[in-house]
Amino acid sequence: MRLKTHKNYQKLTVTINKHFACGFNFKIKAVILLALATNYFFAQDTISLKNVEVRANRIELSRIGKKTETIDSTIKQQFKFNSIADVLSLNTPIFIKSYGPGALSTTSFRGGNASQTAILWNGFNIQNAMLGQSDLSLIPASLFENIEIEYGGSSSLWGSGAVGGSIHLKNSNLFNQGLTTSASIGAGSFGLKNLSTNILFSKSRFISSTKVYNNISNNNFNYKDTTDKENQIKQQKNADYNFLGLMQELKFLINSKQILSVNAWINSNQRRLPSYDYKTESKTYQDDVASRITADWSFINTNFKSTIRAGYFNDKINYTDSLVQLFSKSKTQTLIAENENYLTWNKKHQLNFGVNFTSSSATTNNYASTKSLNKLSFLLGNKFSFLNNKLLVYTAARIDYFSTGAFPITGNVSADYKLTKQIALTLNGAKVYRHPTLNELYWLPGGNINLKPEQGYTQEGAINYNRQINNTTFFVSGAVFNRKINDWILWIPGAGGNPSPINIQQVWSRGAETTWRVNYIKNKFRCAVNIVTGYVLSTIESNNQENNNSVNKQLIYTPRYTINSNVLIGYKKTAITFFNQYVGYRYTTSDNSQWLNPYQISSLRLNHTINFKVISFNVFGACNNLFNENYTILLGRPMPLRNYEIGITLQTKK
Repeated sequence: MRLKTHKNYQKLTVTINKHFACGFNFKIKAVILLALATNYFFAQDTISLKNVEVRANRIELSRIGKKTETIDSTIKQQFKFNSIADVLSLNTPIFIKSYGPGALSTTSFRGGNASQTAILWNGFNIQNAMLGQSDLSLIPASLFENIEIEYGGSSSLWGSGAVGGSIHLKNSNLFNQGLTTSASIGAGSFGLKNLSTNILFSKSRFISSTKVYNNISNNNFNYKDTTDKENQIKQQKNADYNFLGLMQELKFLINSKQILSVNAWINSNQRRLPSYDYKTESKTYQDDVASRITADWSFINTNFKSTIRAGYFNDKINYTDSLVQLFSKSKTQTLIAENENYLTWNKKHQLNFGVNFTSSSATTNNYASTKSLNKLSFLLGNKFSFLNNKLLVYTAARIDYFSTGAFPITGNVSADYKLTKQIALTLNGAKVYRHPTLNELYWLPGGNINLKPEQGYTQEGAINYNRQINNTTFFVSGAVFNRKINDWILWIPGAGGNPSPINIQQVWSRGAETTWRVNYIKNKFRCAVNIVTGYVLSTIESNNQENNNSVNKQLIYTPRYTINSNVLIGYKKTAITFFNQYVGYRYTTSDNSQWLNPYQISSLRLNHTINFKVISFNVFGACNNLFNENYTILLGRPMPLRNYEIGITLQTKK
């Protein structure tokens, strides 16, 4: 039976790969995915062994002294058909700069820009080496078992770009879980169709996780144009998209001390970019194709752990605009090899050290030739434990050498202190930096090979209160942060009017964040209230540009106030959640003379699960922009009025 099942699995894998390559249609995909979800229904046996999991110790160390947040499983289920951008926007104080549904979405993390946020997939930074950022609208939330946000600077651990914070996207399947399959089909307003499947085959020494997704939308939504008194309701056209991807994880337990994992993530995304003038038909298209392959081997002994990992990332972006005869093609390749080690040399100390080599190269018709950037890094740190583990302290230093000649040295000191059973304190101070991207160095016309890395210092502290009284759990957290960055890179008009990046600004970001959570559970009833607030003052302290009026002004598209709240009511297998988001003024000019008005939007999401012996159904529904508010996040990019989503997930487990 095992042999027959294995052959069927291979055949189906080949079948879906063929359809993936050919761009299969929606009906065929639904049949294939449902077949994948049910084919092995009674075909497996299991061996009862303890779960084995190799933890990423660097992630654990990065939590010391930091405010961290993990997205709740209920929230992940309710955003199953959405992107990482949607999850972060409605559930964290991170402001997401979105150009609209399916369009470019990037972070503004504690007053920083998208290049100052590290996006990490299983410990690998997946930021595009040319752009220095990742488009979060292209990353489905359903791909990851864990989504964790790390607030504050961590350049000593994660390298260039980890200035404002880090977003950790992790796959963490356990051994010996049997066979689990799921297929999800969703639809919504504006011709939206979502399709995904997940096949997890987990034995005592082997794991295979296969995830396939496809998101399609005409994206022709209505919006209000308040400047047109006669015809306010208009339709956004020429903004359709098609996102298709595959993620494959293989994990092998070699023996009790060694584990090997290989991961692949491939996606192909096609988008039509709308014109700023709704009357003009757009002929602008952008195709993004990314292939990411990683492998790591871990060795675990009583007092010593070592991991060797490697990654290869290949990103292609093709941008065309036939109206202005613009055809731009770019290809970026990144190779990463690193080793990290952890030595527990007594009960109170753990030493960690490692080395990283990263090589990136890019080819585009806007470079004179293929350009590359190499980096060699060394990390040394130590974790201290005091007062019977009530006080944890972590110190680290990192030295990076870049092929451009840059030689930044960073470090951090952080601490966790358990004041009482209910109250915990965290404190972190770090030196941070961001190296210029390939575009900033070599873009023609305008690139600047003489750019210096952005660098500065950041400090943050938090107090957390957590208590349970009978059936009610209370969690209250308050955090403050302070960060000054020198040599901030800004693109300004250069020779011939072409933009050019220069180290021109010093930026001071400071602010506070609060989290309030109350969770009541009794029998089969649950009620939860969550409120997350953010206050960010991110001002330009100095600017070397002549006749500039930006000093002491707030950075553009950085709201001072954000409030996200949700109320969940659940009974048995049904949960309904009301979300509300408030975003304050965003300035659109550097002298703060023009701005976008605040907006407040609400949404309602419903989940209902029906369980049988070996199969379950989860029905999902959502109403977005519940009160039909007219708003924009970025100037000239309208957002949709009230819209809807529905979906169903079929899951089996053996």
